Amino acid sequence: MIETKLQISSKEYYSCKLTKKIDVRVVIVTIQLPEGYGYVEALNGDEKTIKAYIDGYKTSSDIIELEVTHKSPTVYWTRTIHKLDYPSIYETVLESKNMTILPITIVNGIQHHTVLSPSRESLKNLIEILKSRYTTVKIISLSSTPFKSKKTLLTPKQLEAFKLAHRSGYYEIPRRKKIEELAPMLGIERVAMQERLRRAELRILTDYAKDLN
Repeated sequence: MIETKLQISSKEYYSCKLTKKIDVRVVIVTIQLPEGYGYVEALNGDEKTIKAYIDGYKTSSDIIELEVTHKSPTVYWTRTIHKLDYPSIYETVLESKNMTILPITIVNGIQHHTVLSPSRESLKNLIEILKSRYTTVKIISLSSTPFKSKKTLLTPKQLEAFKLAHRSGYYEIPRRKKIEELAPMLGIERVAMQERLRRAELRILTDYAKDLN
């Protein structure tokens, strides 16, 4: 099984056109074709940008119905029914025997998709189809172990040190325990404890950063 993070844009897609001009982030959380549920977030904190996006969205010939189900000054929740004359990116992924892991994020004219493929051949086929239908297709990352336990990110010693530090309040504000207090609990020197924590933190943060759009 392969997990692929993709960036896809299309000149024909209304969501790509609008988010390229308007400073919002669109997040599609649930899809029950032809309905989609999600939210629109103002990246600049200005509700006017959300309203501009919604107004532009409503004028699209691809939209049958758009309902704003909840409002706040920075986020609108939406329910959308659309009808395209061409397969959507989501439908293209399913059509090629792959799966999309929701949510789908759209910002600055680009859709961000996380796709699961049963094999490299299936993924290769999907990429070829996407490139034939849409303007740009970019692979951001590939993983052959998408459901690998986070615990395996760390070595046994790093995991032991990190769990102790977390349980002992080292990461609280203010800290309840200092490194020099934690080190004797593992029977190691302060420098060794500090190094284990730093390496563990680096691995965790690096893994987290891979998922950021």
